[in-house]
Amino acid sequence: MDYKENLIISAQKDRFRELIEGLNVITYEFDLTLFRFTYISRMAESILGYPVEEWFIKGFWFNHLHEDDKKWASDFSRYNISSSRDHEFEYRMTAVDGSVKWFKDIVSISYENGAARSLYGVLIDMTERKLVEKELLESKERYKTLVEQQSEMITRWKPDGTFTYVNDVYCNFFGKSRKELIGKRYIPQMPVEDLERFSKFFSSLNKNNPVGHFTHRIIKNDGEVRWLRWTDTAIFDENGNISEYQTVGRDITARKRAEVALKESEQQLQMIFDNAPIGMALTDLDKNFLKVNKAYCDIVGYSKNELLAMTFEDITHPDDLNIENEVINHSIKGSGTNFHFEKRYIHKNGKTVYVELRLNVLRDSAGKPYQQIAQVVDITDRIESEQKLKQSQARLAAVLNNLPNVAIYEFGDDMNFVSENIMDILGYSADEFMDDKMLFSKLMLPEDIEVYDKNVIDWKKNGSKGVLSSTFRIYNSKKEIIWLEDHMFEVSPENGKPYFSGIMIDITEQKKTELKIQETETKLSAILKHLPKVVIYQSGLGHDFISGNIAEMIGYTPEEILKSKYFFGNIIHPDDIPAVKEAISVWNRKNTDETLNLEFRVMKKTGEYIWIEDHMFRVKVNENKSYLSGILIDITARKQAEDKISQSLREKELLLKEIHHRVKNNLQVVSSLLKLQSGYVKDENSLDVLIDSQNRVRSMALVHQKLYQSKDFSEIDLSEYIKQLCDHLITVFKTSADNIKITVRSENMNLSIDYAIPCGLILNELISNSLKYAFPDGKKGEIIIELNKNSEGIYIISLSDNGIGFPKNIDYRNTKSLGLQLVNTLVGQIDGNIILENNTGTKYTITFPPQKQL
Repeated sequence: MDYKENLIISAQKDRFRELIEGLNVITYEFDLTLFRFTYISRMAESILGYPVEEWFIKGFWFNHLHEDDKKWASDFSRYNISSSRDHEFEYRMTAVDGSVKWFKDIVSISYENGAARSLYGVLIDMTERKLVEKELLESKERYKTLVEQQSEMITRWKPDGTFTYVNDVYCNFFGKSRKELIGKRYIPQMPVEDLERFSKFFSSLNKNNPVGHFTHRIIKNDGEVRWLRWTDTAIFDENGNISEYQTVGRDITARKRAEVALKESEQQLQMIFDNAPIGMALTDLDKNFLKVNKAYCDIVGYSKNELLAMTFEDITHPDDLNIENEVINHSIKGSGTNFHFEKRYIHKNGKTVYVELRLNVLRDSAGKPYQQIAQVVDITDRIESEQKLKQSQARLAAVLNNLPNVAIYEFGDDMNFVSENIMDILGYSADEFMDDKMLFSKLMLPEDIEVYDKNVIDWKKNGSKGVLSSTFRIYNSKKEIIWLEDHMFEVSPENGKPYFSGIMIDITEQKKTELKIQETETKLSAILKHLPKVVIYQSGLGHDFISGNIAEMIGYTPEEILKSKYFFGNIIHPDDIPAVKEAISVWNRKNTDETLNLEFRVMKKTGEYIWIEDHMFRVKVNENKSYLSGILIDITARKQAEDKISQSLREKELLLKEIHHRVKNNLQVVSSLLKLQSGYVKDENSLDVLIDSQNRVRSMALVHQKLYQSKDFSEIDLSEYIKQLCDHLITVFKTSADNIKITVRSENMNLSIDYAIPCGLILNELISNSLKYAFPDGKKGEIIIELNKNSEGIYIISLSDNGIGFPKNIDYRNTKSLGLQLVNTLVGQIDGNIILENNTGTKYTITFPPQKQL
């Protein structure tokens, strides 16, 4: 292939290079000063599997070249760049799954101040074509050595066809020796039509036309057809007669095939242009449309013939005309080749259409712009959704800002928000907190911020799992101390950086109530101190305590008694020790909440024995921790002491019930706000998110409702809880009871709040998923929930449905779904395990160990 032919083919390829950006090829921009990609089309991830962000890493191209291609491909590229030559070459790259992809890289160099600045290129996936051409390449390889050593065949022969000279290339090509050819006639086998042209061509050579070019086909012995191109020169004798012909020829089969392939490629590219899923338009610098595809016509509402008689200014929104003019000015000045911006069109029906537009300027060999190719995506729906979302957020902010005693906040690299009602709680405006991110820390009491910071650090080290709940004190603008309850959690959006969000609740009044209770207990302790016949004690978990009046009872001070862990064991009468030990041993084995009542004798400091009655019981801090407390009384004061203790217990129960009630009410307020907000959301995805959030809050509120309505404030009946949760979810998702039947099979299973809330949230997510996705198009089905414990005391919760089953291509343990992320996090929170069976329908089995007891 000669230099001129190369230029023609290269120019044709350059013309179509820009047309395929954004389609089933990879288009890119490579910065030669940064040595990395600065733009890569979206097909990069689809073809090779690497996220677009990885392409921007320095050295990505070289690092992912096939090992056999790294050196020559990089050397070839550097050589052409240093020679200021646009170029194209084929090489292999390794995909993310380890497979090898063949690419044809068509590269154009962009210059700035006379120096090569950037590379613009198109990577065409040649993998399938390479496989098809494998046999052809193997055939070409047989002739590679001959082509490299000598690419031209040279002969001299007389007018009668007798050879006077042939070179090795000719002999090798036709499989003849010089001895077989010199002095003899030899015409290779040709198609009949080429043979006729052959004779006419040589008859046309004369003194006025001594040199000519002739192209023909030959049929080799193995039947292969090859194309040859000859430069034939007639040599004349002194009489002006042709004495000899000299011919120089070469095999141009590859070029002919390339021309055919190029023609096919042009047809394919034209088809791609016409049928591209995004709008594409080719315009000149006078803004006239030269070519448009169907997708572009659909975006603006005009037919192809209508657009070809218009300019793009005719359909551009008046306020955006300056954008296009600015781009054209930059193109003419040579200050830009690729542009990316958003603009508005005026549709044929008069409505405004928002589009995202990528504009590439086509330049001739002198660098002068002559055309523009635009790739257009209709983003009207996205823009309108963003506007609706802003309106929705404004309404939600108005609601949140009017919640009493509750403030919402968000913070992170790209997030900084505090609801305006923080002013009602602390007397500082939301702007003050957002302008000074350290203001909140400055207002916290020093002893509280130290504890809070440590808890946050530990929480983040553990992956910011679950909700971090804290209670601390802070000064308001009047220097008054305010108690806040803070619930913080991490939010991980799909297309953004993680940030933290939370709710702060003013619990100052609650704390004041607790202080009044403490004052009451202090007063009670003072009273007991002066009652010589009643002694109170506590033991364990740092609660070691015995009232001061023990000195009046047995003569020993509290300090003397608390020095020794087994002090009372040393002063109990020897005859009473066996019975006391046996009673305590049986009580511990039963591990019940019952009070252990003992009567035994102890020796006073004076040496005399007195009878005391010991009422020992466990005080549970939570489901897993407890300490011992008790009352020592003499027989005569027993009733009076019991009455006072009962009153104290009733006060504590009332406080606990009030706390559960208030938490339930606060959660119900949040649930109602989410429900109110959902009425204003039109976007289905946003509506689903709000409904899911409402259901999660509702499931937690239901736990606290069960607690304050029950006689035992530490546990709830999980079976009854699930039945109410199912009734609520069926109502929310408007599922007919006739279509989907929910069956709950349960043993008696009571759980503490620490287990009930995670289990409630897990079941809420799994039941919601079954109701939403398992039975599409009104399909009937059944959801079965089973609760039981095995012989080892392991809790087992299973939820199954006979629906369409869980998608096979989704890993339920590693998914972007917030609901399934929450399920996995909560299962880990209770030290449990979750298994998915996806045979007939979907079945989740969750196991977790029994609640720890002290």
